[in-house]
Amino acid sequence: MRKYNGLSELKVGQIAHITSLQDIQPAMRKKLLNLGFLPRAEVQLLRIAPMGDPIVIRCANSSIALRKNLLKQIKVEVLS
Repeated sequence: MRKYNGLSELKVGQIAHITSLQDIQPAMRKKLLNLGFLPRAEVQLLRIAPMGDPIVIRCANSSIALRKNLLKQIKVEVLS
């Protein structure tokens, strides 16, 4: 397994586990936790917009488009 600095560094199709959300502001962290972005949750990068932002992530059987600067703050451990 390889650690990345942030979820935005994954390649399309790669799967990872979330290791930390600590760098995110509390209000946004709470929103992400409600969407299923929990520590050890499995996430997959599905698509990147043509200009590189936003990025579509699958988490807890939902597809969510998030800004790249937010995804940089979500620390992950790559599985595949």
